[in-house]
Amino acid sequence: MLGILTVNEILTLAIISTAHIGAVRVFRAYPGTTRWLLDFSSGLGLGYAFLYLLPKIGIMTASIRSRAPDVHVLIEHQLYFFMLFGFLMYYLVEFKRHSSKPSRFGLALNLLSFSVYSALLGATVVHLNQDVQGIYFTSAVVFTLHLFGVNKFLFRMYAEKFEEWMRWVFVLALFAGGYAGTRIEVYSPSHSVATALVGGIIIILSVRLKLPVRSQVNTQAFLFGVATAIGAVIVFTKQGSF
Repeated sequence: MLGILTVNEILTLAIISTAHIGAVRVFRAYPGTTRWLLDFSSGLGLGYAFLYLLPKIGIMTASIRSRAPDVHVLIEHQLYFFMLFGFLMYYLVEFKRHSSKPSRFGLALNLLSFSVYSALLGATVVHLNQDVQGIYFTSAVVFTLHLFGVNKFLFRMYAEKFEEWMRWVFVLALFAGGYAGTRIEVYSPSHSVATALVGGIIIILSVRLKLPVRSQVNTQAFLFGVATAIGAVIVFTKQGSF
């Protein structure tokens, strides 16, 4: 134990942070691999959203029902409304003021959304609470690869800002989320709402923003990403970290 985090947790967060710190170098040095990673990450993101986040929100909804069995059905299913809100918010925002210049609101939304996502990943690692190193290895691989795809999207829109300061904000958010994970319960209201909002954003990001037209998608990379998400969910389920 180092401070408030275990060695496994610190190592996992450090590995995941390389997706932010080393992203620009990878994008510039290996453009072909970057294109593959983007399609892979899209499949991984969809698998993560449908096979991990949606069931997790179902568990959180059941927790709401158990705490307040007489609550109105709309309150009981509030997390699905938050997920829908995240989806619609990201779908309806115009990220560019005109053909080339990004809007300030779009930049602020992306910065906030993926800072929260990085923080959630940090909290997720801490909430694993496992002695099995394999679960941390799985988390490190899956989250790092998905973040490379997310960061490619952000780098494409805000190359200078991402290189100069955005990636460091995400690294800070990742470790801040890890710290927060030691202070909050896994299904606390704030954690549940953030998970739902990010879930909607991950779905729309994978479908609308990261995936090009069907004819340009690397189908093998995309399906490999989906398969990787399925494998990760199986590992999480077997280890009781779902």
